[in-house]
Amino acid sequence: MKRMIACVSLVAAATTAALCATPPPHPHGPAAKTVAGVKAKPKCRVAPADEYFGRLKMSILGIRNVIKDQGLKVDFAPDNATGTLPTMALTEDAVRDWEHKYPCDSWLPGTIYALEHFYTKIHTVTGVMHVHATFAWLRHDYPKAKVTPLGRKEDVEATTVAPNPLSDPPASAAPSPGAAAALGVPSPSAALLTPR
Repeated sequence: MKRMIACVSLVAAATTAALCATPPPHPHGPAAKTVAGVKAKPKCRVAPADEYFGRLKMSILGIRNVIKDQGLKVDFAPDNATGTLPTMALTEDAVRDWEHKYPCDSWLPGTIYALEHFYTKIHTVTGVMHVHATFAWLRHDYPKAKVTPLGRKEDVEATTVAPNPLSDPPASAAPSPGAAAALGVPSPSAALLTPR
């Protein structure tokens, strides 16, 4: 009987100590409400460089580097552009996780725009779909960001037809021979025929 009383009193003492150790909720904490009954706006914080996001646990600098590196891969070998999509899906997952934890981070609009810019380099139906989806994300979450108008322009210009770097410039881009002569610029053929 003595042992049972000792055990019960020990459990009671431990429970009392645990309850006393938990601080009462702070009146101005995260669950605080304003007078109107609406939750207070959370403070905006910037993501630290040593925090990791997404399934790959990427840092904010790692995210930006992957977008840049994959863009360079597509620039170098555009025929293999669709091979970069799995890596970019994981990178996009990390950006979404970053945005979920730090929605006010000032680097987010630029990073989402960089994603959209990357997808404009993939001239497939999937690439164009990613451009439209990424711009919709940028426009919805950051409508007043400085990069949103640039994103809109790239969204409109997204195409499945790859630009041919070896094609001639459009006729409107080349000055007419009469305009060149009026400016005092010799035509290329005249420059080649003039003796030195």
